[in-house]
Amino acid sequence: MANQSNNLPNQDDQSVVVARQETYVGPLPDPKMLEEYKNAGPSFPERIMAMAEAHNAADVTTKYRMSLSNLIVPIIGQVFTLVLGAGGIIAGIYLATAGYSGPAIVSVISGFSPIIITALRNLKRNS
Repeated sequence: MANQSNNLPNQDDQSVVVARQETYVGPLPDPKMLEEYKNAGPSFPERIMAMAEAHNAADVTTKYRMSLSNLIVPIIGQVFTLVLGAGGIIAGIYLATAGYSGPAIVSVISGFSPIIITALRNLKRNS
């Protein structure tokens, strides 16, 4: 029986492993980590701050451009639709007065097609 008790693990042979993980979200690390970066290189904190400021400026510029394009693109589309429609109708009238009834009909239909397509797209979006 004495041999069996010797097979039990000794408490001195056991070890405990502790793992620790820290995470942060954002362009800047927490102040403790920023201090560790300073220990690694004295210019690192300033460079990290400059990088965060540049990232923020780029983000603001991107959001500005996106909101501007969301405003301008629909207006350009409406103007282009109006110009194509009016151009087709004017060309149809000109061709009809010149005696070309077939091309005049095609021109009028093509003049109305951007308006009809736009109306159908808006109908589909609102459904």
